[in-house]
Amino acid sequence: QIINELQKGGFDFDKNAYIESLVNTSVLILDDLGIERDTSYAKEQVYNIVNNRYLKQKPTIFTTNLSYDTIQNCKDSVEYQRIYSRIIEMCIPVMVVGEDFRKVIQKDKLNRNRDRLLNGGERS
Repeated sequence: QIINELQKGGFDFDKNAYIESLVNTSVLILDDLGIERDTSYAKEQVYNIVNNRYLKQKPTIFTTNLSYDTIQNCKDSVEYQRIYSRIIEMCIPVMVVGEDFRKVIQKDKLNRNRDRLLNGGERS
């Protein structure tokens, strides 16, 4: 969403002020790290935010579906290596395990609506 905000901002949108607000907020949560667009621009903006928060020692929470091993042993672009290197130093990893709740919900919906899906019945 951050990258979308930066790219859709019009002429009166101050991108630097927006980035500064993210850098200076007391706590920042970056959700789903690793799914941002794989463009130089996106990686540069993520790096700028992460690096500046790193330098200012600001608390930052990252969520990702990437494994710790993938982050630690990144073989992708140098930009990702730089981002992940800072994240590893900044953070204490917490592994959340369990079934994907979206899959559980989907399975429940499928079971409840099996008749409708197979026979054109009413939705349950």
